[in-house]
Amino acid sequence: MHEASSKTIIFFNFIIVNAASFVEKITFFIANIIIARYLSVEHFGEYSTALAYATLFTLLTDVGINTTLVRALNLESDPQESHFTSAFSLKLILSIVMYSLMALTLLFTGYNHNVINLTLILGVVRVGNELIRTFYAVDEARQKFLFPSVINSLYVKLFLLGTIAVIVYRGDYYDLCIVRLVIVYIFVAYLAVYVFRKFKFRFTRKHFINFCRSIIPFTAITILWNLPFRTNATFISLLSGTKEVGIFTNSILFIDTISILQNNLYRIIAPVLYTGMKNNDRNKFQFAFTTLSKFFNILSFYLLLVFLLFAKEIILVVFGQKYFNSIEALKILSFSIPLLFNMATIIIVGLDKQKILSKILLISSIVNVVCNIVLIKIFDIYGAAITVVLTYGVIYAMSHFYLYKNENMHFYEIVKFIVFLAGIDVVSYSIYHIIELDAITGYYSFFIVSFFYMMTVMVVLIRKDDIRIIKEILKIENN
Repeated sequence: MHEASSKTIIFFNFIIVNAASFVEKITFFIANIIIARYLSVEHFGEYSTALAYATLFTLLTDVGINTTLVRALNLESDPQESHFTSAFSLKLILSIVMYSLMALTLLFTGYNHNVINLTLILGVVRVGNELIRTFYAVDEARQKFLFPSVINSLYVKLFLLGTIAVIVYRGDYYDLCIVRLVIVYIFVAYLAVYVFRKFKFRFTRKHFINFCRSIIPFTAITILWNLPFRTNATFISLLSGTKEVGIFTNSILFIDTISILQNNLYRIIAPVLYTGMKNNDRNKFQFAFTTLSKFFNILSFYLLLVFLLFAKEIILVVFGQKYFNSIEALKILSFSIPLLFNMATIIIVGLDKQKILSKILLISSIVNVVCNIVLIKIFDIYGAAITVVLTYGVIYAMSHFYLYKNENMHFYEIVKFIVFLAGIDVVSYSIYHIIELDAITGYYSFFIVSFFYMMTVMVVLIRKDDIRIIKEILKIENN
């Protein structure tokens, strides 16, 4: 495939997936705002605690199944029906095991009766979500992102409508969970029919065992990547109480929403990088790293600046005065954004170095657990926010160091780029306070800061080669 054509396909797939994910995240974001404003701080804390605990366990039903399925459908010659059947069967088995384990451990948490019941309901919901993602993986492996994007967008819209209906009829958080449960399994049933009409259920012991073995390199990555950033709320609930979980949730929700860009980039570029590895095209990795790192660093340092300067206005407008304590947590979490956009981890997986990434994530998980326990005891939710930044920092530093030391990746251009962006942020932040832009109405000061940042980036950092790449991606021809 021609390089420019390949870049165009990646770009438009990126647009499709991010448009759908944007709809998903924004819809859940709006639903979360509605729920947070509707419930009391105490009840929202209990709801958030239950959702976090259920998510923590049900994420372990994946253990790399979806990633392995995408890889198998691209690289292995066995019948596709066998790959999918093995993936789906393993997901069902793990769902039963992890849900049972979740229910058992609830007995030792000290949570009240309501939190336990909510967790049991939301555990079933989260299992359904994981089954849906496995159905999506079939089309994503073929780089066909439109159908799963449309279906997922429809799902989240129905969830929002269900949330609004519960509030209109003055329901409680139990009703919110039941509505979510019903909607999820309507879509599980529909997608099961959709997929199994295309694939025969072909289970063989040999293929199942082979599939399970092929998961092993991805298992640690999947668990260790998801686990650290899902444990913060649980640690907060156990060390500071469920009320604080709601306050922390409303700050980290912004970071989770932004993370869709990184997650979707991996989903789109992984099949391309696997092809590059198969064809021994090492230049593709360096090009992907340098080009995408540039554009994502521009975005990430801009978002860091915005959340750092306007956290107060954002929290008070979105969630209201009762979540005032979320402001400082959001300011701290904003420093994790440049670390979140980490192309190095995507490149490592694309190079089939899952064991290396597993070691990096294991170290970061240990850092996460230790920091959560120590810092939450000292700083409450702010300790959890600091822990998120430190954890992303460890992953970022170690993954880049590995590529530099062992894969001969060149970082000079990117390091210089990051230094300039950090300088632009520092100058923008200083100017904002020196000329007291905060005295101006929030919207105007936001536009002034944004304009200054973008113009400085365009003048100082954007080169002709960057413009050429953008034109190739968009298929803009020079006259």
